[in-house]
Amino acid sequence: MTNDDFIAELWGYAEEVPMEQHPWFEGVIKHRWAREQIILGEVQHYLRVRTNPIFFGYMAVNAVSAKEYAVMETVLENFMEELGGKRTHMDIMLQFLEEGGISREEADSAEPAPGTLAAIEMIIGCCQRRSALEGVAMLAFVESQLGGEGKISEKVYRELTGHYGFSPRAAETYRLHAAQDEGHGSRQIDAIRLLANDAATQNKVRAAVKLGLTAFTLEWDGHVQAMTGKREFWSGVSDLKLRQPTVRLKQ
Repeated sequence: MTNDDFIAELWGYAEEVPMEQHPWFEGVIKHRWAREQIILGEVQHYLRVRTNPIFFGYMAVNAVSAKEYAVMETVLENFMEELGGKRTHMDIMLQFLEEGGISREEADSAEPAPGTLAAIEMIIGCCQRRSALEGVAMLAFVESQLGGEGKISEKVYRELTGHYGFSPRAAETYRLHAAQDEGHGSRQIDAIRLLANDAATQNKVRAAVKLGLTAFTLEWDGHVQAMTGKREFWSGVSDLKLRQPTVRLKQ
């Protein structure tokens, strides 16, 4: 399979779970959630985001250990945008919670919803036990759906600061997602296009992309679970593209 055909295949898996149609994002964009519910959802967002240094650290270590220097450059660029400077992504997340009357101590003591907990374990586990390229693949297509002009994060930011009346400072995390995630995603997809050029590597990357799509869908399920108190999981909007063996029945 050519590299471009492989990228097209991976986008097909992303289309099974178009994030804008997830109840968390769709509910914000279409004003289905109350202001108080959104704050509870953002507590779950914070609980997941505070693990970013853990999984980025595993990706960096794995890249160096395997001498995957092309991947290392991509990991470091994303790492510095997420965690460099005076404020980390976690600090920016706390701005939202502070406006909602929730302290860092209260957020840290909150219990992860089932979806949030599953997402954290899947993301960290992937980055710890798989190659840096697989870690990059896990993030690539999710971030490409979230970031960029007219995409999900920009729409959520507009509704949070407009309809819901949150301050630009509180909703800054979504402005950053809109500005940065398109670059994150495109750099990561470029790395896949460059390096996943044999069947064995493509198989590993394919599995990692599917894991990432599932993990982040579960994260947003956790937002909704915390808001509603219901253990519900979103099914996506299209049929799964599964690679399965041919079944041969004995006569």
